[in-house]
Amino acid sequence: MPVFTATDGDTPYPHPGPVPTGPGRYGFHERTVSRHLVRRSSVAEVLITGWQATGPYDFLLGAQWPRLHGFYRLPGDRHHDPVLMAETVRQAALLVGHAGFGVPHDHHAVLDELGYTLGPAGLDGLAVTAAPTELMLRITCHDVRMRHGRLLGLRVQAEVERDGRPVARGFGGLRILSPAAYDRLRGPGPAAAPTRLPGQATAPELVGRQQAADVVLGPALLPGSWLLHADTRHPVLFDPMDPAPGHLPGMLVLEAARQAAQRLHHPDRVVPLELVTSFHDPIAPDRPCVVRAVREGGQETGGGSGRRAALRVLLVQEGRTVAEARLLTGPADGGPARTAPAPARRGLPLAS
Repeated sequence: MPVFTATDGDTPYPHPGPVPTGPGRYGFHERTVSRHLVRRSSVAEVLITGWQATGPYDFLLGAQWPRLHGFYRLPGDRHHDPVLMAETVRQAALLVGHAGFGVPHDHHAVLDELGYTLGPAGLDGLAVTAAPTELMLRITCHDVRMRHGRLLGLRVQAEVERDGRPVARGFGGLRILSPAAYDRLRGPGPAAAPTRLPGQATAPELVGRQQAADVVLGPALLPGSWLLHADTRHPVLFDPMDPAPGHLPGMLVLEAARQAAQRLHHPDRVVPLELVTSFHDPIAPDRPCVVRAVREGGQETGGGSGRRAALRVLLVQEGRTVAEARLLTGPADGGPARTAPAPARRGLPLAS
């Protein structure tokens, strides 16, 4: 059975039970959860603001997005960056593991998959308003694997609502590893990651960024290919809570996929309305990693400002595909998206 209390000394959240209503209802957006529960060093980067178990494998979570995020931000500030949805689901999965199932804080949560698809309103469902954006996530856990009372892994599916209206669906898969198991997974390597990944950065304007420090792609020899490039001191993509990572973080992979999509569409501005990512092997921080992007089917749907384009991105290191993503991009000025089904059970083949 899962454990339903915060495990780091903070005031416990309410015991599982029916979601309260009325004047005395539990405030899901009153405060952030402990930063340790979502593996973020900075409280400012904590998006989850409350949680409650509604069943053995079901949870209700609150989340709040700032009016303007320092990194996940679109030009013009009319809409929130959809990739922030993936970070929200990632934090939700970590919280469910730590607070819902009692995963110790010294254990490692390794991503197998992470993704989202926006609802029928598309990007307009993520419009920036005068108030912070408050979300509710209805989480259902699948493929919950336990051994001797310890969580080995799970998959979460999230129905995300804003003001009572559905705005997205998300999913994430985690494997939980003990410190010894994690050391075996990453294998021999340097004690610390290099400060900067190999290669030079692409010009920021080509990948939809304003600051060179936010660029994660560098030039490569083949068309449609780039070298993964990032400063490991980046305050959002690399968190100091893991000062010497044995593998590169999952959100770096999503950002590389998004920037590759933008590079192919330059000078048009696009955003990922759907982003489905699978992680096969740890990405070593001290060896070159190639990012390859191709348009799926060789065609786009719709016309004018309503164009949607499918894209596949592969990350290849030492001849192996270590991660891959599929994106459906749309224009950055918003507009309704097609009605998208929930992400497939396995959006991409996963490592065994």
